[in-house]
Amino acid sequence: MAQVYERPRRSLADALQSLPKPVLYGILILFTAVPLFLKVKLPNRPEPFNVAFYDQLMKIPDGGRVLIASDWTNSTRGESMGGFEVLLKILMRKNIKFAVYSTGAAEAPQVARDVIRDVSQREAQTGGRAYVPFEDYVVLGYFPNSEGTTNAINNNIRAAFAGKKDFPPNSPARDVLASPVFRGVNSVADFNYLIVATASKTNEITVERVKKTPLMFVVTGVMVPENITYFSSGQIKGLVGGVKGVYDIENLMDQEPTFKGKDNLGKGTAYYLSLHFAIILLIIAVIVGNVAMFLSRRGTR
Repeated sequence: MAQVYERPRRSLADALQSLPKPVLYGILILFTAVPLFLKVKLPNRPEPFNVAFYDQLMKIPDGGRVLIASDWTNSTRGESMGGFEVLLKILMRKNIKFAVYSTGAAEAPQVARDVIRDVSQREAQTGGRAYVPFEDYVVLGYFPNSEGTTNAINNNIRAAFAGKKDFPPNSPARDVLASPVFRGVNSVADFNYLIVATASKTNEITVERVKKTPLMFVVTGVMVPENITYFSSGQIKGLVGGVKGVYDIENLMDQEPTFKGKDNLGKGTAYYLSLHFAIILLIIAVIVGNVAMFLSRRGTR
């Protein structure tokens, strides 16, 4: 009579340590994707440098001007886009004109243009005013020499941007210096702020060279520690750092009486919740891994 082979039963330790990769990736996707669709506000204490950024923007009088160095691309959109969006929302709600230039990457101006268009449309849908290209803002393009361009902006801004063109709606390209954004602008000091949104070192180049107008930065999370030094020393007036920074600004906007009914909670709120779920999953994975290892070692004794 043939002997029947019975497969040995797997222990709990073996089962925990041999979860199929598709299962693990499925759990990861579930934990990080579902929170993106939830507008849940977590308990929060805003960082002082994020609060300062918000307060300084809110102090700019309606009709003011801001110069923006947009030096981020889609490679850091998870953090940088949220920071850029909250900046634009506040500027548009306060009717502040702005000019955007880039020295960090050749694709950065188009990335900025797309986000500006998207935020403008969403603001119009919630009772705001759609921003008009050339009238309310101009995109100056890409300048490959960051050090030289930043020096030129500090020394003679009209010479730095001379010959650059942008497109009014349904019209041929026109010189950006003829735009209402640059009406009466003879120095970078005529802008209320120069705000650098970056994932590279262009903020360092700017803080070294621009002395005629106040500075603020929008940076990724890993750049926060080095830039807190600039804030603490007074070299910059405010800072938005990473997902936490965007979440802080969105919460401050949601508490602003004049912003009630607006699209205040965006990527920062969604990503901040997703980040917490990812951390929870990481903690669970560490616990499960250690339990499995403990059981495995005990079973071999």
